[in-house]
Amino acid sequence: MQPIKMEEKLQPARLALMAMFKVLEKDIIQMKSRKQNKVHARMYYNYYLWKVFKVPHNDIKKYIDGMHHATSIYLKNKLEFEIEKYDSVATEWETFLYFADYQESKQLESSKVKCFIEEYKKKKEEN
Repeated sequence: MQPIKMEEKLQPARLALMAMFKVLEKDIIQMKSRKQNKVHARMYYNYYLWKVFKVPHNDIKKYIDGMHHATSIYLKNKLEFEIEKYDSVATEWETFLYFADYQESKQLESSKVKCFIEEYKKKKEEN
């Protein structure tokens, strides 16, 4: 059995972010826009790379085109602060992690993922 490539491990994370923030994959992996939803998607992806895969800040640019290491550090610190301070962001991060996990995502059907994320967004809007 061949080892799983990094790209295959990251694909579920990008799909989850695309659904959560209503962005395209290119919006996550390129630094070409400052729109809030796109920046948040990149912030989560950056933190995911650093926290889960232990990618050093200097190497984040290999996964997010145009990301400077200082930007990576800033986004990591910002998301850590928001997770600690706001329950909604902590819940959003946990939801993302659930769907980004490679083994979990292989077991879920994409329609179930979309349904769950839509229900999550509705609850978020009600609060």
